[in-house]
Amino acid sequence: MNRRGWSLVVVAASVLALVSLASNVTTLSQLEGKADTLLAGRLTLSQLVNAGTVWAGLAVVSGWLVRRPGPAVVAGVVALLTACVVHYGVGMAFGMFDLNVWTANLHWLLAAMVVGGPLGLVGATARRWDPWGVAARLVVPVGAVLEPFIVGRFATPAILPWPNRVADAITGLALLTAGVVGCFRVLAAGRRRPTIHERRATGVS
Repeated sequence: MNRRGWSLVVVAASVLALVSLASNVTTLSQLEGKADTLLAGRLTLSQLVNAGTVWAGLAVVSGWLVRRPGPAVVAGVVALLTACVVHYGVGMAFGMFDLNVWTANLHWLLAAMVVGGPLGLVGATARRWDPWGVAARLVVPVGAVLEPFIVGRFATPAILPWPNRVADAITGLALLTAGVVGCFRVLAAGRRRPTIHERRATGVS
């Protein structure tokens, strides 16, 4: 059993959950429109850490960390469920949510169980140096490229306040840039034969 890998899975899930929760904390001045610059920054951070690509990436990385396909499937589910439970549980402890948060967000818990496994398997497959491995390593970068267009980050209605428009634009550009850079890096690495050191580092012989 890869104990270090599993420990990192839990740590990564907990950190993402807590950062996501913290990014949703809104001050009175933000609500009253007296701190729009701060609001724009908070919204940007919130949209980035709550992006579907980031949460999918958590499951993929979890699969990578535990290495083997079978455990990777479980790790993807465990990572997403852990992140959800920590997010809502800590939020309840600090009075940000009530008991209804579990039923109101049941769809996210179900989604974690449905998509976590396949994404974890993608992470384990990403350790391979064949075309399947290259394709697996492209999943998260391609998702980052597509997400801003799918959720409409570049088509924010002009009627919304400027902090929302700025946050959408910055979030969209950040995801798009990260995705494009990631795709280029994966494809560039896929064209060359891995060294013995790289194979050992990824656990591939």
